[in-house]
Amino acid sequence: MSMSKYKQAIIFGSLLATTITVNAFAFDLDEVQNGVQPYQEEFKALDKNGNSTLTWAEIQQDKNVKKKDFKAFDHDNDGTLSYEEFAELKTQTSQKAIKGAMSDSWITTKVKAKLLEEESLKSLKISVETHKGEVLLSGFVGDASLKAKAEELVTGVEGVKSVKNAIVVKG
Repeated sequence: MSMSKYKQAIIFGSLLATTITVNAFAFDLDEVQNGVQPYQEEFKALDKNGNSTLTWAEIQQDKNVKKKDFKAFDHDNDGTLSYEEFAELKTQTSQKAIKGAMSDSWITTKVKAKLLEEESLKSLKISVETHKGEVLLSGFVGDASLKAKAEELVTGVEGVKSVKNAIVVKG
């Protein structure tokens, strides 16, 4: 029984995404099991007054931390983050970033597979980039109908929020 290129690409993409995710989470778990405190150095660098807590003013040096996240992880509502609260915040933030990147990679895989499955487009070099569900198509095609076809196919892929079609018609 022969499997379509679309299904092959989807299976490959799934395996790749799973491998990356498992490795990312295993790394954090290994650090904790070995007694390493993964964010200790970062915490100490931010703790300017050396009191083993971080105020909002201190943590603002980390451009990735938002005020709402600071408040959400201040579990004892004392206006500061302990190392444990900070480590939890950083772990959650890292996991969200990994999930976001995985989601974009997954969308890119599905889009490329969809383009490969379309007979009129599979031999063309169309590049696909995805960021936060927004897909950018680029490359060259022979006529406007192929450009429109590529955009139509991509728009129908699950997870795609918008499509910027930068494909150039040559010919």
